[in-house]
Amino acid sequence: MVFVGLGRSRIKVMPAPSFEMLTEPRFVRPGEDFLTLNGNHLNLAASERDIEVKVGGEACPLTALANKILTCQPPVKKPIGAGKLNPEIVVTVGNASFSVGEVSYDSPGLSSSLFFIILIFILFMIGLIICLIVLYRRKTNTHQRQMKYLKTQMDTIEMKVATECKEAFAELQTSLNQYTADLPLGTPTAPFLEYKDYCARVLFPNGGKNHPVLKNLEVDTHKAEAIEAGLREFHKLLMNKTFLLTMVRTMEANKYFVGKDRVYVGSLLMVVLQEKMGYCTEMLKQLLRELIEKTVEKKFQPKILFRRSESIAERMLAAWFTFLLHDHLKTYDAGKKLYELFWGIKQQMEKGPQDALTLEARYSLSEEKLLRATFEYKELTVFVNSTDSVYSSQQSDIPDIDSSSRIEGGNWKRLNTLAHYNVPNNAILTLTSKSNSLYNLSILSDRSEKSSLSMKTGGGVGSPKPWGGAPPSVIADHASSSADTDNGYKLYHLVKPTEHGPTDSQEKMVTEIYLTRLLMMKGTLAKFITSLLESIFSSRTVPPCIKYMFDFMDEQAREHGIMDPEVVHAWKSNALPLRFWVNLIKNPHFLFDIQKPTKIEGCLSVVAQTLMDACSTQDHQLTKDSPSSKLLFAKDMYQYRDLVDSYYTEISMTPRIDDATMGANLSAESRQHNGEFHVFSALNELYKYLDQYKESIIDALESNEHAQASRLPGRLQDLLALMESDYYRATDYESSTLGLGYNSNSRLMPRDRL
Repeated sequence: MVFVGLGRSRIKVMPAPSFEMLTEPRFVRPGEDFLTLNGNHLNLAASERDIEVKVGGEACPLTALANKILTCQPPVKKPIGAGKLNPEIVVTVGNASFSVGEVSYDSPGLSSSLFFIILIFILFMIGLIICLIVLYRRKTNTHQRQMKYLKTQMDTIEMKVATECKEAFAELQTSLNQYTADLPLGTPTAPFLEYKDYCARVLFPNGGKNHPVLKNLEVDTHKAEAIEAGLREFHKLLMNKTFLLTMVRTMEANKYFVGKDRVYVGSLLMVVLQEKMGYCTEMLKQLLRELIEKTVEKKFQPKILFRRSESIAERMLAAWFTFLLHDHLKTYDAGKKLYELFWGIKQQMEKGPQDALTLEARYSLSEEKLLRATFEYKELTVFVNSTDSVYSSQQSDIPDIDSSSRIEGGNWKRLNTLAHYNVPNNAILTLTSKSNSLYNLSILSDRSEKSSLSMKTGGGVGSPKPWGGAPPSVIADHASSSADTDNGYKLYHLVKPTEHGPTDSQEKMVTEIYLTRLLMMKGTLAKFITSLLESIFSSRTVPPCIKYMFDFMDEQAREHGIMDPEVVHAWKSNALPLRFWVNLIKNPHFLFDIQKPTKIEGCLSVVAQTLMDACSTQDHQLTKDSPSSKLLFAKDMYQYRDLVDSYYTEISMTPRIDDATMGANLSAESRQHNGEFHVFSALNELYKYLDQYKESIIDALESNEHAQASRLPGRLQDLLALMESDYYRATDYESSTLGLGYNSNSRLMPRDRL
């Protein structure tokens, strides 16, 4: 600001006002908005009356004025004489005019960037709608194809179900009649085991023919005399009633004397006492009296008595029947009928496919072992040469698993079959021993056969050549892998062990449709099952031991005031059918010279369960959720129970066997089978338990007047001192829980010198 002096007056000079230009038209709503203009020094040298604002030539009255802003009221309507699209804003300050910009009375237009964004959004929405339409059409077409595929699958399954039902019906009507008519003619003679082997398998199922009681006891030469003398004294003590009963009571009173030990000690005692069955029976009856009295006094459930081997007496009772019923099994029908049933099950199961690993079969009585899938298979007619041929260098090994085995998804590998090697019909096979096979014997399974098959192109001069142009002879080893894995692969044969039903490559069907095979199998074997039960519960030839023991149970029930007939019925059923016959049905190799029937054990278990149900006095209400084994024989159960009831009733009505007659029979039994077992070995096994519980047994003998009178405590201590004088520890037999034994380089003398 500059001041100029002219005499006494001064002039004040101010900066000229300036306005900011509008870059684009200013939009106003007529009658509502005010027009605001920005600038500098607007009110320094001018007032509101000095400033005039016009919009399109029409006045815009000022409403406010400040240094940097002014506001005016634009015309309500767009000026007509503007001459331009938008009216021009002109501000006049004194003699100076400023064109600031334009005013728009129309709606604000879109900017180019906003317009571009809107355009892209519209195009995106159009593309999205098109994609949704395409996806919808594709989804619709896929759904239609799936529905068409499912309909085709349902039609296929319906056809397969219909075919399966027709096959099951045909098998029920044709195969059943043909098989039941032909089977008895093809059943070979029952190969009964000898008395010694039969008893050993029943009494020592884990030991079999290798159990110590079947061979001489071997000890060090310099210890043999002392050990023999000690075992002889032990044998004498066991022939003393007081000592034997005291030893058994003391062992059973110990809480660490577990069920496995009770079974083993009971079996060993029966082996030692077998040469004196009269004395054995007397001790058995006394132990049974004490067991029944204990059950009644403690108010235990009397019906479960003799059901399990929870005491030495119960195990001795089962062994007692085992000894005395061997001749009856061989002479009368029961043993033969059991073998016919075993043979019938085996033959019927082999008519269809069976999984080598899971043991599930097309024809089975057991729902758990039923092969719930349909497989294409065919029968092969082969010629078997029973002579063991020399292994030829031209023969090739074809094991279950090799480099040609088929590998499937999920790391599964399938076992090779004869079809895998394209073995033709009418091939000539030669049985070869395992020692001649190149297959690794370390991976053989318990399920494998005892021989291999050698397939040859010819059998000599004039022999047929069924192989035609096939390669040289090969050896087929029937062994299966003992493990379910092979180099990281999971093995399977027909059905994968983790699945129940067909594999992924097969048609899926409702697995319950295959339950009709159970009915067909039951119908095929019903004749043999009924014949077996009729022979077991036949009162025409009742062995004296059964009559004698049943009368003893009736007598004990009367002595203890047990009037409920179901209790005595349960005792008899638990003692004989459930403890003896069920064991033989599940394990026919105990009685016959056959391999362990692993492949048919599911069917045998169903037959054994049927026998148990027939002996039950309770009538269970069956529903669709009941076990299939019970539903299969539901209609026959009344007939079977009548057999059992009639059997027990008729036995009770026969004349009683007096003790003298029974004693003569028992003496004859001992003479007939004298020397079957090596008693020294049995005494040695039994001594391990005597040594473990010696302190308790000595204390019990010292508190017994009869034992004191017979000097039993002193004799036992002398026995222990004699045995421990040159005592040696050796490997123990696996069935025992103890770890004491005798290593030997010399054998003790035979048992007949006892």
